[in-house]
Amino acid sequence: MSMSGGSMFYSIREKIVREIGAFARFSLPGPGVTRLPFSDENDRAIEYIIERLRSLGKRVYVDELGNVASSSENVVQAGKTFIISHYDSVPGGGKYDGVAGLVFGLILLEMLEDRTRDRVEMIAFNCEESSLFGQASIGSKYFFGRCVPEDYTALIGNERSLGELIDIKRYSKLSLAEKPEITGISRFLEVHIDQSAYLYRKGSRLGLVEIIAGQRRLRLNFKGETGHSSLADLSARRDSLLAAASAIKAVREIMEKHLVSGAVGTVTRVENKPNVINMIPGETELMVDIRGFSADLLELYVEELVGICQGESERYSIAFDWSVVSQYDPAVMDGEFSANCFKQLSESGLDPIVMNSMAWHDIAGTAGTYPSNLLLLPNPSGVSHSPDESMDIDACASLVEFFITKGVLCAPD
Repeated sequence: MSMSGGSMFYSIREKIVREIGAFARFSLPGPGVTRLPFSDENDRAIEYIIERLRSLGKRVYVDELGNVASSSENVVQAGKTFIISHYDSVPGGGKYDGVAGLVFGLILLEMLEDRTRDRVEMIAFNCEESSLFGQASIGSKYFFGRCVPEDYTALIGNERSLGELIDIKRYSKLSLAEKPEITGISRFLEVHIDQSAYLYRKGSRLGLVEIIAGQRRLRLNFKGETGHSSLADLSARRDSLLAAASAIKAVREIMEKHLVSGAVGTVTRVENKPNVINMIPGETELMVDIRGFSADLLELYVEELVGICQGESERYSIAFDWSVVSQYDPAVMDGEFSANCFKQLSESGLDPIVMNSMAWHDIAGTAGTYPSNLLLLPNPSGVSHSPDESMDIDACASLVEFFITKGVLCAPD
């Protein structure tokens, strides 16, 4: 499976297995990996990342939210490459999501020559997953100064606001350096597992992503009237769950209509009140996650769904309200780098394919400002956010070996 079949590949492979195992220890007990933002398990991961970067001769900056970034003692005039990923997880998730990119970066830095290592840095983001606050990429958003004042009070996790959690943890006390300078000639690279079986089924060892799907996350609220479940006068019933059930079905039906154009929708949470076996539901709230490869398609999906919800609510005499929880437009990756990378990877026998990513990644947040690229590794199980998540270790080792030997990460002098 190696490009060269030599000892370097097997050394890299051993390092990958060891590093993946090290990160997996930072978890609550139970199936899979549970390492939520601002948890003790997350704190241990931060400390480990700091320790590893310092062992590689890097200076380490940590901000208030727990994002960890490296920098070098030597001044580099040319542009730098920043390898980025995240270290937080969903509850009961897999051990490769996010961590694959960190392990890739740590091993690459370890094996690069000193002169090249000074031109490659790493940023490990916190709060990429939506598990705690219901929004993605809060860590990278904070790192790049894109949080707005309302975020510190409006974002609530474990009954505490983002601002309160920042004050409690004070991660910046761990910082040992200034924030690294990021110039306009810097580039960003993220390596991640494919969160589907697409690459694996194609028999490819690497995916070069062109577009990362945008998101629209909605809160749909249906308010009726609680009553006794024995009520036989259907005209008198104001069952909020009945209207919400129509919305759940509509999410699927709209997806089936637009799937070929590149859109998916999922009802991810249902809250039903009073949720008692002998009472008619009086209020039901749905959270909906919609993803697509064009902003127009996302807006069309939302428009169709809201229209159906309004119609069904009128039909059952239910009050309907909705709001956008978060929204991100699709992100386009750097085509020039991808083309150059594709050519060299193909010549090296890694057989890459060009693809899109329906899953969101932190790299999407840098794409509008800096040259940015996402590389995906095969996931034989085809599942993610699950203990059954997997990664092609050989493909990851080959990719590290490729960048060590070919040096395409770094901008020319």
